[in-house]
Amino acid sequence: MEAFFSKLKPSLFLFLFYAVLATAFLSPLSTQHAMPAIVDYSNHIASIIEAKKAFAEGQFPLRIAPTLLSGWRYPSFQFYSPTTYTLAGLIYQWFSPKNPIIAVNLTLWLGLVLGGFFMQRLAFWFVKSRTAALLAGVVYLTAPYYLIVINGLGNLCETLALGIVPAVLYYSLKRFLYPRQNKTLLQTSLAWYLLVTIHMITFVYTAIFTFFLFFLISCKNKHHWKNFIELGIGMVFACLLAMWYLAPIALLQKYLIIHQTFVNPYQFQSFAPSLSNLLFPSHLSFQGTLGSNHVAIGLPIVMAAGICIYALFSQARISSLRANYWLPYLLLLFFLIFMVIWSPFSFLGWIPHLFLIGQYCWRLLGQLLWVGAILFAWAVCWLFKNKLDFKQTVIGVLLLILTASVTFPKLYDGFFTMNLDDFVKQPYFIFNPDAYTIEFNKQTGFIDHIDTLQLSSLMINNTLQLNTIYVLTPSLMHYAKSPRLLMEGTVPASLKAPVQLNMIVNDVTFATYKLRPGKFQWEIPLNTALHSTFKDSTVLKLQFKTNPSKSAAITINDLSLAGFLTEPDTFNVKKVQPFCHQDKITTQCKLDVPLETQLLELPILYYPKLLQIKLNGKIIPYQGIVYQNNLIVGIKPIAGQHNTISIQFTGLMWANSISWLSWILWIVLLIYMVFLNRYCKTKKFNLY
Repeated sequence: MEAFFSKLKPSLFLFLFYAVLATAFLSPLSTQHAMPAIVDYSNHIASIIEAKKAFAEGQFPLRIAPTLLSGWRYPSFQFYSPTTYTLAGLIYQWFSPKNPIIAVNLTLWLGLVLGGFFMQRLAFWFVKSRTAALLAGVVYLTAPYYLIVINGLGNLCETLALGIVPAVLYYSLKRFLYPRQNKTLLQTSLAWYLLVTIHMITFVYTAIFTFFLFFLISCKNKHHWKNFIELGIGMVFACLLAMWYLAPIALLQKYLIIHQTFVNPYQFQSFAPSLSNLLFPSHLSFQGTLGSNHVAIGLPIVMAAGICIYALFSQARISSLRANYWLPYLLLLFFLIFMVIWSPFSFLGWIPHLFLIGQYCWRLLGQLLWVGAILFAWAVCWLFKNKLDFKQTVIGVLLLILTASVTFPKLYDGFFTMNLDDFVKQPYFIFNPDAYTIEFNKQTGFIDHIDTLQLSSLMINNTLQLNTIYVLTPSLMHYAKSPRLLMEGTVPASLKAPVQLNMIVNDVTFATYKLRPGKFQWEIPLNTALHSTFKDSTVLKLQFKTNPSKSAAITINDLSLAGFLTEPDTFNVKKVQPFCHQDKITTQCKLDVPLETQLLELPILYYPKLLQIKLNGKIIPYQGIVYQNNLIVGIKPIAGQHNTISIQFTGLMWANSISWLSWILWIVLLIYMVFLNRYCKTKKFNLY
């Protein structure tokens, strides 16, 4: 018991110390009745309110925001930060049921406390100085980027992720150095799981640079390659635990609207900070552009990096051999991250595509924080020769807080503009280019209940693309009375010899047309022949070829599919919605379907393979239907009968199974190690 309390007292002191700091840093947002005029902040509040409603439905894990986007089951938690909203939602439900702002502040507070606490432990592992490690934790929390993410952007998820990063690094180090201690596998996998389900951007960047750092260490010492593999196993285990979350993102991300913000390398550097602001900021603004909000590394980290560089080249050392060993690699990592954020030359053609998930290069400042905090601990030990006393530590804390004061927001008139009570009564979500809805404009095969669907993707600059494959879904034809392809264009005068234009479907010539110079019009029926010839095909691969082969630029004025459903063939969503209600996590629709109805629109957002729809107890396929700039679900009903429809958002079933099995294995290993450890202690032998 005495040993237990002797270990508890330092940890309790550190917890209380960083808890006080976290409370002070959150003071600008310490109102319980009004909300800051920050878009992200209001969206986080709305998501927490939705999380509480999701718990009431019985959702676990969280996937759906029940009432957002017209109540059509917007799966924001499936694609963004389920752990953050699970934690904040539970706080809102059990500790502050009438005030979601308290839930936000407590979650932010927890992120800060965890960040300081584990940064102290991480830095102490390197330098073996408690005072220097304590100051490293303060440096981490007072970094301009960290404080602006909290008070300038109100970014709940990234704040919590930055708080988890030191714990992820700490347990990754333990896994790397002590792979035979089986508990490190559980610790590492849990830490990485929390990070990936809290903030994907921070997870990706942390994984990249952690991998690079340990790769360098393994190259230095060949005996560490096995440990490097063991660390990789821990990270893979974390991904298996999170497979229910990662698999839908991996498979559907390219179809989501948010994908547009992750593919432009020039946007990545569009707000790159200047070198002077990055190193020596004179002013930080909350009302300027994104670039001016995130320019500073922080003077303590900049000075520490300079001291470490000087010490390295002068071959100076500190008493910790471990810190001396890692110093060159930490400096190399610091320089690499710095050059990605700011570079005197263009590297856009070289940057890995995975980096673009951050949208802007200044997001990498979050990675400079943990490297810089460790360098700060090393610099302090070197400057004071490991003899930093209590008074010097207190003065150091005060100076660090003073340097951070510039990043606290000025509470101008209008900073708190939204009334909390009004917002809770009617929460709203501000949708932007980061929405997790399907981008139907780039898809072929999705139809609306209109007579004509444009196929603009089949032509570029009004020119028919020859020998190029385009994909249509066979289910598209099931909803059409008499589907046909309509093409109008102009053949150039240079094409004098008789040329035959072939439409080929799945490598079979389906229709032909003799081209002659001048205007032409071609109508291709797609009904009976298409159904009978390709009825078993999963996709229809459509392409146009000329015979003999010619490189003619055939101008296309109009290319469209025609002959699809019109009223009364479609029972539209406005008519269906009154017959639907929510039963826990299942949407139930019960209605009589007219005899002439061929398509039923359901009040549920369309996501391929993530929904399970039953019609009169049998699982059926479903289709995406364009409705008011979104895709909703369409099904083929049983016409002339009473239809009972149940809809559940299940995610990918195979991914769910992998996650459940991985969690069962994780729990079994935990129970086994606890039991074995207790058994060994009774035999006066500690397994670990």
